[in-house]
Amino acid sequence: MKVFGIDFYKGDQRDLIRAIKGDVNKPFGYVVTANVNHVVLLEDSPQFRNAYDGAAYRICDSRVLMPVLRKFDAGVPEAIPGSTLTVLMMDEAQREGWTVTVVGSTPDVVEILTQRYPAVTFLHYNPPMGFIDNPAEVEATLQFVEQHRAQLLIMSVGSPRQELLCKLIADRGRTHGVGLCTGAALNFLSGKVQRAPMWVQKLSLEWLHRILSEPSRLAGRYWNDGRRILPIILRQRSQQRQYAQQRDKP
Repeated sequence: MKVFGIDFYKGDQRDLIRAIKGDVNKPFGYVVTANVNHVVLLEDSPQFRNAYDGAAYRICDSRVLMPVLRKFDAGVPEAIPGSTLTVLMMDEAQREGWTVTVVGSTPDVVEILTQRYPAVTFLHYNPPMGFIDNPAEVEATLQFVEQHRAQLLIMSVGSPRQELLCKLIADRGRTHGVGLCTGAALNFLSGKVQRAPMWVQKLSLEWLHRILSEPSRLAGRYWNDGRRILPIILRQRSQQRQYAQQRDKP
């Protein structure tokens, strides 16, 4: 059964890495990274829901969300944070000598990555602010990705923009590779923004570290998400009870 309308990927981190490696030369597919914010956004945006449904892999990005998924028997063995996935896939790109396209982020971040991963060929395109509402800018972004073929596409333009772009790329069917919708992951990887220490991550408190690091950007969003997620969880519980009752009828 789906949870929050999401058919979650049910493998572990090792399974996911193996699967993505097997897909990098196939028709384009993409990874979305479900967290509390995404669950809330999915309530409000049919376009975002459509992009989620079109993903090849829908992983649980959030250790905060994991206890809820366990409660609802989602079959998800572990959280796989998008930032962690990006590090692991960049290690694979270095070993394999892949080409990696970055959409979003900044030239200084890409330069740091170029130095850190010398075997990787980096391609970079940074669309202007507000591009998602400008059809010409969206088209320019899509054409860059399609004309510069890469094994890995890292989307760093934030949600829901990156997921909507990946859905368009997949629907057009003009390129191959795997897209990672992992937002700020490259800022962490480059050292531009410090990720929470591992002990904080293991305590499921990375969200608190991020608020303290970027209060003006994240405090309001986290407050709104926290306020809205409870009724969504309660509705999911009610749906699962109804499903169980129907299933158990003679």
